[in-house]
Amino acid sequence: MVPTRRLTRQTVGLFLGPASFLFLYVGNPFGLDPAATAVLAGTAWVVLWWVTEALPIPVTSLLPIVLFPMTGVMSVGNATAPYADPIVFLLLGGFLIALAIERWNLHHRLSLLIISSVGTGGSRLILGFMGATAVLSMWISNTATAMMMVPIGAAVIVELTSVGGRRTPMLDREDILEPNDPRDVQGELLHSVDTDPEALPNTAFGIALMLGIAYGASIGGAATLIGSPPNAVLAGVAASSLGVDIGFLEWMLVGVPLATVFLFVTWGILIVLLRPTIDRQPGREDVIDDQLAELGAMTTGERRVLGVFGLVAAAWVLRPFLLQPAFPMLTDAVIAIAGAVLVFVVPVDGERLLDWEYTTRVPWGVLLLLGAGFSIARGFQESGLDETVADAIAGLGITELAAMILLVATVVIVLTNVTSNTATASLFMPITLSIGIAIGVAPLTLMATAAFAASFAFVLPVATAPNAIVFGSGYLTIPEMAKVGLAITLPAILAISAFAIWWIPMVWS
Repeated sequence: MVPTRRLTRQTVGLFLGPASFLFLYVGNPFGLDPAATAVLAGTAWVVLWWVTEALPIPVTSLLPIVLFPMTGVMSVGNATAPYADPIVFLLLGGFLIALAIERWNLHHRLSLLIISSVGTGGSRLILGFMGATAVLSMWISNTATAMMMVPIGAAVIVELTSVGGRRTPMLDREDILEPNDPRDVQGELLHSVDTDPEALPNTAFGIALMLGIAYGASIGGAATLIGSPPNAVLAGVAASSLGVDIGFLEWMLVGVPLATVFLFVTWGILIVLLRPTIDRQPGREDVIDDQLAELGAMTTGERRVLGVFGLVAAAWVLRPFLLQPAFPMLTDAVIAIAGAVLVFVVPVDGERLLDWEYTTRVPWGVLLLLGAGFSIARGFQESGLDETVADAIAGLGITELAAMILLVATVVIVLTNVTSNTATASLFMPITLSIGIAIGVAPLTLMATAAFAASFAFVLPVATAPNAIVFGSGYLTIPEMAKVGLAITLPAILAISAFAIWWIPMVWS
């Protein structure tokens, strides 16, 4: 019997992308200028391949370099320049420093110290895990943070509950994420053996703790400029289109308060909905302290990588006040790359803090995705398509800032639950910029709304890598995640909107 071919989303997208390009470019159904038509057609192709994952998303991210010069939108130099945007190098430096932190296991120690400070009460322990995850996600990738925290959380659940047995978290990337997902561009998801499926402690505490890890990673990523790629998308477009430099400190003045407030909101919702309690086993209250004791004293590598990280973080925060007056050309990207070079220089016991072999784990695909977003944004601006789209949305009659912020936050959060948050942010940045200009409000406010909303996806396992990793642990089902995620989504929209309406204009004015 000849096996029948199953029509997959990837197969449909493979043909739908170029077909939509030809339909829009040749047919021009909207009667746009040739350049705007070409950008719309090229963007449709890219977005369809992003959404359907017809090809690996990093490969799709190279399409603007081909389509825009061929259709006469811009030269190849202008199409490729955004791929080398300073924000791309800021993230690259952050990724390399984060790899050094992971290599010497410093993030493990820091997470345990934070958790141990809140005690082992049910709700307090969940808050401790959420806080530790959020703090780490401010500086290293959400994926790496979740991968590190889930085994710790699993050990705590088993040790502190009365259900016997132990289960090793099983994360099968083919079952959790669709192939070629941008959140797994380096194959980072853990895959281990499920040792005892019947012994899994499926309790309200376990569900709440695992969801707290996933949501803490996403929320913490919104707090810093390098915490999540959508943040970098906003900063890059703001610099190139508005001439506004959003530095590390400027971002933290908005991101840290928003992340802190919403972390407590999310924790409260988890406690109210799930009512997690611990039925302790005698003598198992000190599991966190036991794990800290197993780590022993800080190693030389940990101390030195902590020193480098501290220098870089301090330079980011102090740059506007102390460093830039002496070095006017100094930027956050320069600081990040300097720190990245330093981790290759500092010696530790006959080796370095980081070796080049470890850079295979840098999410290079995310950097290409950022570059594609910046290139599309430039195409929107040079062709005038951004103004056309903004005029069309303004024609809906929504002229109030608050109503437009609510609309943008809602649409972006819905979309980012089913597609890449970086791709969603890249698509919406030039559009929200032009909407702001068209209706006479600060564009940066709407852009920030889209950026933060792109990080707050809580409903489905495929929405973010932390969601997928937590789902793969086996402690909860999709309906359980969706139920809690939907309950958190409305407060997320309201929190982002409130900060965009009242806080952002004061801080970024």
